[in-house]
Amino acid sequence: MILADVGNSYLHLLKDGEIINLKIDDAIKEYANSKIFYICVNLDAKELIDSNSSWQDISSHILLSGAYEGMGIDRKALCLSRGDGLYIDAGSALTLDRVEGGVYNGGMILPGLHSYKRALADISTVLDKEPLWDTSLKTLPKGTREQLSYGIIAPIYREISYLRNGLPLYITGGDGKIIASWFEEALFDEMLVFEGMKKALLGAIS
Repeated sequence: MILADVGNSYLHLLKDGEIINLKIDDAIKEYANSKIFYICVNLDAKELIDSNSSWQDISSHILLSGAYEGMGIDRKALCLSRGDGLYIDAGSALTLDRVEGGVYNGGMILPGLHSYKRALADISTVLDKEPLWDTSLKTLPKGTREQLSYGIIAPIYREISYLRNGLPLYITGGDGKIIASWFEEALFDEMLVFEGMKKALLGAIS
């Protein structure tokens, strides 16, 4: 079974237990005639895929109790991957979604980590510094780089801690390892969205 999670610019393909990241056009050219089950958040890409491949959109099988109309299909799949918990996708945007009692409770959308970095750099060249992602939150820091790092990390950390409220923490996405490093008990797994897709497919077949 080959699965594809199609984003705005890139496509993440799960084949033989390995994730392959490809540009959407390149993926269609290489795998147009392959049997692929996919989800997609990009309407233009979906039209391109449906016109030029035999892939099957499984969005209608991604059923998350309590989800709101317009919720990203990739976020729904992520929330289906495990049981109750707080689910984080740390990509271009940072999404936090809470599932409890098997029902989606709600969540929030924040800029991705590097969006904060770019925003600070736009204010002043003095603030154009790579954050120290392991900055401690135990004491207020001294030093520009340390303080901008604290300013990015602290609000995100506190919001995650508040929304989590004792639930397991599941994290995926390109910056997921950074966020997972801030918490003693957190699971980072780049396969989570694909796990949710598999569960949905198996449920549809059974």
